[in-house]
Amino acid sequence: MTNSTPWIVSNARMRSRRALLFPLLALGSAVLVTGCASAPKPAEVPSTPVQMAPPEPVAPAPTDGMTPAFTEAFAAADLRARSIAFYQQCVPTVARLRAAGRFGAAARAPRAIFCERDAEGVPIGGVFDVDSAFKAPRGLTAVRLDGDRPKYTGILDTAAIVSRAKLARDVNKVVTPVWAKLKRPFTVVPVTVASGTHEAWVIPRATRAGFFVMGGDAAYVSAATGVSQTVDHTKTWMQIALPARGQVRITSAEPSVAAVTDLASARYYTELGRDVTVTTAAATSTLVPGLDPTTGARVVWKHQPIR
Repeated sequence: MTNSTPWIVSNARMRSRRALLFPLLALGSAVLVTGCASAPKPAEVPSTPVQMAPPEPVAPAPTDGMTPAFTEAFAAADLRARSIAFYQQCVPTVARLRAAGRFGAAARAPRAIFCERDAEGVPIGGVFDVDSAFKAPRGLTAVRLDGDRPKYTGILDTAAIVSRAKLARDVNKVVTPVWAKLKRPFTVVPVTVASGTHEAWVIPRATRAGFFVMGGDAAYVSAATGVSQTVDHTKTWMQIALPARGQVRITSAEPSVAAVTDLASARYYTELGRDVTVTTAAATSTLVPGLDPTTGARVVWKHQPIR
């Protein structure tokens, strides 16, 4: 996917039944998000209210000819894709608010950014600083990202915020030398899954405007000795030109369920009004208009099995 346009995520009037919190954050340039120096400078993002769909799709009973195993695995991957879309929209929004003085004088405002939804499904964004040992946040403050963005006064899990920040920092340190050598820009995206486990996804970005990347992502979790890699699709990295018009076809290198970055790209271009298909050896998947009764999302996945 390119990094020149913000993610636009449909606002859902229905909240997730689980009301599960999916925090996402990004440390400032000093510690967290690092990309290859050859990456193009992101375009200015229009200032619009952050409107994010409930982040956890629950696997419905398969009615499209797909196996229950496929449906469950696809929902888990799409969960992460939704979280990445949340991150891609929220972080630039909070950065603009910080620059505009929403969190105090911009020169003195905390540099780390975090984004999450509270137990009521309210999107929240804020800033904080953290000590080098990642023991406790300092100057943490947050606003609601809906309406007039008032100050958020609810309870925040500061331990979880710091834990995710440390994981993202550690993963960034591990992957930067390798990805820089490959000249592949990337973004580290912390994601919390249904089990409560924190993951850090390394999402590749295109090196040229008008292109996007298929595959190539990786995921890590915390381990006793640092971080442990749980997903490695780096060998499938492929950058292709985005068609100027018409359908966007994403051919995933994965045999069954598409890579998380492929599903995230599909959501990205669908929100921009493009028709997108994601194809693996098992199925062709398309986001079509419809109401997901579980999440309230305005688009749903339609799968066509490949026999």
